[in-house]
Amino acid sequence: MAIFTPRGLKIRLDTDLAFTYIARLQPKFTAFQVLKTVEGIELIPNLFAVLTGIYMMLNNYDSINIAVAVFVAMMIGGIATAFGLYVIPFLVRSATAISYIHGFGIFSIVIIVTGLLTVGWQGVLFYFIGRYSASLFLSIMDFLQMYYIRNRTGVVITASERNFYNAYRLLASQIGISASLELKEGEVESGKWELPYLLMKQKWPQVTSRFTIDT
Repeated sequence: MAIFTPRGLKIRLDTDLAFTYIARLQPKFTAFQVLKTVEGIELIPNLFAVLTGIYMMLNNYDSINIAVAVFVAMMIGGIATAFGLYVIPFLVRSATAISYIHGFGIFSIVIIVTGLLTVGWQGVLFYFIGRYSASLFLSIMDFLQMYYIRNRTGVVITASERNFYNAYRLLASQIGISASLELKEGEVESGKWELPYLLMKQKWPQVTSRFTIDT
């Protein structure tokens, strides 16, 4: 079974399991807010790359330096996301806010326009070389992390599920409840998950309609 975020990010968790965690966060955070936080966390590496790229271009750095800086920035963002190291104040909150307008190639358009007006097409090309090189490395890191967890626990946890758990931990710590992922005996079976699920189904049917038993 899988649930989906508002923008279609697939999280391979049973609905009752995912919403059991969400139920712990209510009424402070709705299911929609939790899933948008997951999207914000997912966005952090690309956000680091874009902000670094814009800074480098506006300061007329050469193409090689742009590629290296973007690569390093995206790797830092990816590592922070992978291990839940959100040490920059308001990082996740800012990324989540940006996630509402993210999409339709906005980041790429901003980079291309900024680059062509400052460092030319070569700077734009090397930005994407740095970004996609980092993306490849992060994909390999995510696979190794998934493989390690599967060997230790027998459970497959991809980046999306990890980001969901990190979103829960972060929001739980903000409202002063336990950030532990350990479930109490019978917690899922208690049916507490049904209320946040039904509320989301009522308000955001286009999101819950994507939920599926197909993993």
